[in-house]
Order: sequence, then structure tokens, then C-alpha cells
Amino acid sequence: MGLELLKSQFPTVRNSKHFHEMGLKSQKELYPSGGGPQDDFLYSFLALIYDGTTNLEEIKKQMRYMFTTTMRQLVITEKNVDEYLSITLSKKYVQITENSVLSLTKEGRIYVESCYLEIQHESYWLKKFLSEKAVMAITALFLIILSTLKIAIGLQISSQGMITDGFENLTDLIKVGIIVIVSLQLKKDKLASIIILVMMLLTGISLIWTSIEALLFPSDIFPTVQGYIIVILSILLNLGLMFLKGLVGKTSGNLSLISDSKDSKLNMLISTGVMIGLTFAIFNIYFVDAIIAIIIAIIVSKEGIEILVEIIQKREEFDLSMIKIFADNLYDNKLTGYLLANVARESLDRETLLQKFEEGLNLGRKFYNGFADFFYSDLEGKVAAKYLDTLIEGGYIKNSNFKLELTNKGNESYFNLKKVERFTHTKHLHKGASKKITTIISSVICIALITLLIIFGPPIINSLNSWLASI
Repeated sequence: MGLELLKSQFPTVRNSKHFHEMGLKSQKELYPSGGGPQDDFLYSFLALIYDGTTNLEEIKKQMRYMFTTTMRQLVITEKNVDEYLSITLSKKYVQITENSVLSLTKEGRIYVESCYLEIQHESYWLKKFLSEKAVMAITALFLIILSTLKIAIGLQISSQGMITDGFENLTDLIKVGIIVIVSLQLKKDKLASIIILVMMLLTGISLIWTSIEALLFPSDIFPTVQGYIIVILSILLNLGLMFLKGLVGKTSGNLSLISDSKDSKLNMLISTGVMIGLTFAIFNIYFVDAIIAIIIAIIVSKEGIEILVEIIQKREEFDLSMIKIFADNLYDNKLTGYLLANVARESLDRETLLQKFEEGLNLGRKFYNGFADFFYSDLEGKVAAKYLDTLIEGGYIKNSNFKLELTNKGNESYFNLKKVERFTHTKHLHKGASKKITTIISSVICIALITLLIIFGPPIINSLNSWLASI
């Protein structure tokens, strides 16, 4: 039975009980020391054998260019595959016949089937989470919580920046409605994106105006511990929303979501400015809050105008890969490392390298589903080509006699990436006991800290607020 046939015979959504009923093992049983099949190339080694590739040299050939986004390993070498074989033989997952043909034992088949179905299960929920509607629901929930807290605390400490930020979060709910109605339901993505960017620019202008008023008619700001907590929470949540909206926007091709991620960036920077303003207010310096807000509004408005002009001028389909977003970091390091490592180990021309990458990504998608590329359907086409062109233009790779070679700058970058490379199969060489002990100790410490915070938190916060007021 091949993996695709296996997938069709079992339900996508299941729990540990279903696994045991099917004679399979759960992820905790397979990976007691943590992690899972989504970050393990040893699993794909066994999956190839399961799917009928029983010759070691053929396995090495297929795994040579395999790509998945979740791995910290740059590329798979022949030495790595030999190590996979050694580990799987020691675990009795694989057996070798007299003709050097590899086959899976019963335990090996259980391992592959358990890993494959676990990945299908997790990819199902991952795709749900990374859907446009899910992102909008999460955004709306966070905005309601943040706006309520910011306005309440802002009024308490007389911070114009925090109050403005709170009302800005409320107006962002309108943008959520625009994306849901105009972009998702009416399929007018470009129009929704233009509306969102215009609203972001209006927010920037409004912020500049209110900040100028705060400079001309300053009022005292009273920093509190609660204020710092809200601001830090706002920074972290907006950072998460900026990443999530940018990622889903890129992978789904939704321009309005990418535009909204820029708005989350504005909110995050505004919150950062408020935190700096609160800190200066401790020393009775109240104008910094407004100055930083003006600078942030100008910088972000400039970026918004540039994107808006480009969208309006483009009559044909807008190239989303041209917009830089925070979520690009998810692909940047991995794809850059993959391209540099392949150029370093063999001489390839541009077309061959991109073709091998496409083959490796498709193999990764087959075994790792959504974890291979987080559902980024254009990754193997123009996106990978642009990454390669960027490395060439940046002086990391040169084209010599129609063959790609690393420059000195490229070699330096490649060796720096090698220093932080993590090999996925090393987890199988160690027992999971130490990991379990560490997890237990960490849990006990967290419970103890939460208990202490509940008991002593209020008096500590009151004492800190009194200290801040006395400065």
C-alpha cells in the first residue's frame, strides 16, 4: 500500500485513541524527547522505502534535493542517508536482503504510517488556522481585547498615545469587515487593499495631528505597571498578527491581508513609541511620546504610499512577491541556505538548480504536506527564481561559464549558516528521559511562579506604582 492510498483509507481528523485502534502509535510514543515527523528527515527516508524505492543509491538521489521549510538542516548529504540507514537498522525498522534491497519491518511500517497520518492530521488543522477567515476572526478578537484595555489604561495614566492607539484598534475592526466582505465575499481584493491602505494613511495623518496637539498643549503622563503590561502585550500581539496576516496573505495570494499586515506593523510601532514615552515620563519628560508618534506615522505612511501607488499603477495582476513582509523570514533563511548549500556542493546552471528545487519541494509536499511550504503554492516558481536572482545580484553567487559558483561573500554566508545547522536525525541517537525531566522541572517552576504572582502580584504592582509616582 502506498502513502496516497493510505491517506484515502483513513480519516484526516483523529486522536490517539484512533491511532491505537488502527494499530499505530501516537506522536508522543514515537518522539518521547519532543518534536515530530514534520521536522525529521529520517521519516522521509523510511517513507521512500514504504513507497517502493528499495535501492539505497536511488534513495540518496531522491533525498539529495528534498526541501521542507520546517527543517534547520540545509541539505541532505549521502553521509546523512547512510546515518539514516544505520539508525533504522539499529531500531529494527529496516532490513536488507542478500541483493541489497531495503524493506521495512512491521515496526518500520507502523512508524511510517503513524508519522504520515499524524502529518495529514496536523496539516488539516494547520490549513484551517492559516485560512483567511481564521486570521480575520483572530484579528477581531485581539483588537476588541486590546482596544478596551488600552483606552481604559490610557485614561487612567493620561497617555494620549495609548488612548489614540486604543481607538485606532477599534477602527481596525472596520478593516476586518472590509477584508471579509470586499475581498473574500465580493472577490475585489485589489479594491479592499486600496481602501485599507488609504485608511492606514488617514490613521497616520490623524496620529500626526493629535501628536502635534500634544506637543503644543502637553499634559502630564502618569506611568503605571499596568500601562507597561498593556503596551508590551500590544507589541507582542501586533507582532504576531503582522506575521500571521503577512504569511496567509502571501500563501493565499490575498493582497488586502498583506496590506493589513502593514497596518499591524503601524500599531506595533505606535505601541513601542508609547512605551518609550512612558519611560521618559518617569523623569517628567512628556513630549517624547508625541515626537516618536509623529516619526512612526511619517515612516509607515511613506511605506503605505509607495505600495498604494504601485497597486494603482499596475493594471495587470499585482506581483505579491515584490512586497516585503515580516513573514518572509520564515522562507528567507531556509531557502537562502538551501540554494547556497547546493551551489557549494556541485556545479549547476540556474535552470537545473531551480528544477531540482521544484522536484525536492514536491517530494517534501508529498511526505510533509503543509509543513513543506505552509501552503505557499508559488514557492517553486517565480518566488524561488527571485530568491536566486537576489543572491546573484547581492554578490553571493556568480554565473561563471553558465555554471553557478559561490563568491567569497557567498562562502562566508554559507559557513555562517552551517554553524547554526541542526541535523534532524540526532534526536534518534539520544533517549528522551532527560527531556522529560526538564519538562517536569519547567512545569513545576511555571506553576510556582504563577501561584506567587496570584498571591503577591497586587501588592507588588501597588508598590511599583507608588514608586513611579514618587519619582
